[in-house]
Amino acid sequence: MSDPAADAQKKVRLYEDLFILLCILALWPVILGWDDPVYEFALYVALAGLLVIFFRRLRRFKQAKREFD
Repeated sequence: MSDPAADAQKKVRLYEDLFILLCILALWPVILGWDDPVYEFALYVALAGLLVIFFRRLRRFKQAKREFD
């Protein structure tokens, strides 16, 4: 039997990874030199989302370190 909490964590990590890939795609309008407020807004959303993911993963690493010790 699988643990429901572990399955939920796997789903969260999968969604985070997919969001990171979408953020990489959000950079292409900048690389191609497209200038539109919609692209700029997408970049700010990507930045905010990446910061959230960064702090969530940092917290998980700290928790894993505490459990290891």
